[in-house]
Amino acid sequence: MGQNQFVIPFFQRAYVWKADNWAELWENILEEYIEVKNGNPKSEHFIGTIIIKQRESEKVGSLEYDLIDGQQRLTTICLLMRAFYDVTDDTNIKNWIKTLFVFIDSYGNENIRILHSKIDREYFQNLILDKSTNSELWDNFASLKIEEIERQTELMNKIHGAYVYFRKRILDEAEISDLRAYIQIVLEKLPVIHMALTKDDDVQQIFDTINSLGVKLTTAELLKNFLYSNPKVAEHYQNYWYSVFEADEDAIEFWNRDRTSGRIRRTTVELFLYSYLVILKETNVKLESLFKEFKNYLKDKIAEELVVFAKDIYDFALVYQELPDGENLSDISFVEHDKRFFHVIREFDINTIFPLILYIYKKVNDTEERNRILRVLESYVSRRTICKLTTKNYNNLFITILGELKKKESITALAVSEILLKYTEATNRFPDDEELKKAFNNTYLYNQYSREILYCIALFQLNHDYTDNPKLNINGFSVEHVMPKKWRNNWNHLPENITEQIRDFKLLTLGNLTLVKGRLNSSMRDSGWNKKKTALQKYSTLRQTTDYLSTDEWNESVIEKRANDLYNIALQIWKR
Repeated sequence: MGQNQFVIPFFQRAYVWKADNWAELWENILEEYIEVKNGNPKSEHFIGTIIIKQRESEKVGSLEYDLIDGQQRLTTICLLMRAFYDVTDDTNIKNWIKTLFVFIDSYGNENIRILHSKIDREYFQNLILDKSTNSELWDNFASLKIEEIERQTELMNKIHGAYVYFRKRILDEAEISDLRAYIQIVLEKLPVIHMALTKDDDVQQIFDTINSLGVKLTTAELLKNFLYSNPKVAEHYQNYWYSVFEADEDAIEFWNRDRTSGRIRRTTVELFLYSYLVILKETNVKLESLFKEFKNYLKDKIAEELVVFAKDIYDFALVYQELPDGENLSDISFVEHDKRFFHVIREFDINTIFPLILYIYKKVNDTEERNRILRVLESYVSRRTICKLTTKNYNNLFITILGELKKKESITALAVSEILLKYTEATNRFPDDEELKKAFNNTYLYNQYSREILYCIALFQLNHDYTDNPKLNINGFSVEHVMPKKWRNNWNHLPENITEQIRDFKLLTLGNLTLVKGRLNSSMRDSGWNKKKTALQKYSTLRQTTDYLSTDEWNESVIEKRANDLYNIALQIWKR
């Protein structure tokens, strides 16, 4: 390999191989070891492709190559070799292995053979050069079985994970006295297709072709590659991309975290890039073809415009990082308006509003005004949810609102309210008080939606009754029907003019629903009113429950009265 150094371009993805990939490589090595011992020298396992392109290097006596494809394989093999190095006491084998992952340049300096991008560079170099003391890392895992190590590697840096995994399997399964044979197998029995590009080859086109055939890169990885392969944009990589998306483990974990979008899971960075592109284009964008949409948007832009674009992504990403985390919100108070808003849209499953919200957060710096805007939007989506109005047009609706706000010199709660109040169709109208009152008395909702409405009412009542802005954790609360669905067992009496059909419907409406901690067992749930209210007193301390436990009877009249009480509270929470 001489004095060759392979550089992983900064726009390439991090090291992402996992236990399944490591296991396949190791099993190939074990199979080849058996074949060699059985006298079958022709057996081989093809492990993929390596594509490199020579760089214009200033180093004397050594050549530098960009590693266009194959970084996952070469990185893994280096980590495997380091594990071989650390389990043997044979000096000759150690010296041999060392020449595979380091070389001495013309000045006598030791150089690592694979130079990783910023994300993994410190982990990789410290481990390969043993700057972080590999024995200390290994000591944390030495006593574990391979199955436990595989589970642990899901939670740790994959560079460290691969090293620990291979070291364990070598010690458990290899003939330590015959390590030279295993190393020889890695070098001679695991062939790759090697391709060297010339300076005139289009790296971007080759990169896109590789991605279409192999393991798909993420939208963020593709966009980073496309954007920062431009030399003028690359000058800003450190400030505009690395500093926000890859600065440290916390940043990487945040942007790669899976989140729910509709019925599918997406990473945070994908949802951000989706929101950002919707803001730019003011049209609906398909998540599954997000990079294609970006590419079409950017294809005719000159370098200076791409730099502006890169800076804009950076600016919006900083804002997105500060948004309350909807998936981890549970313990909030009524006056935490921003957190309450994100809690509501999470529980109502309204993801298409995020581009609009991101734009508002970017443009409205006044926290009080922004919270007023959020309260208007919360009222809008909450009233529509209670009134069971359709959400089918929400993607286009919120894009339309976004477009109208982008035309305004300043964005205020009044401006947002004026836009919403002019809508009159079922797909977009802002329900008035009369429509809301009818809904409280005559609409039944999914339990998840009912729970959120009752939760917000509970927050309001707590805030009204106490002065210290008490928090309430929604976890563990479930929706309970005060009059049970199986009422015929213990609630036989029907008031005059009330039919069984009316009762069956009325008990599904909000006036008959309350929040309890945990779940009542079936005997308590279906018991008569006297036993039921004792159970409710035990399982719920919320006023929406306790204020009604003194009544002698629970029937349609009480349900209607309570529905109107809840409606009057809703008017104070979700003003129009």
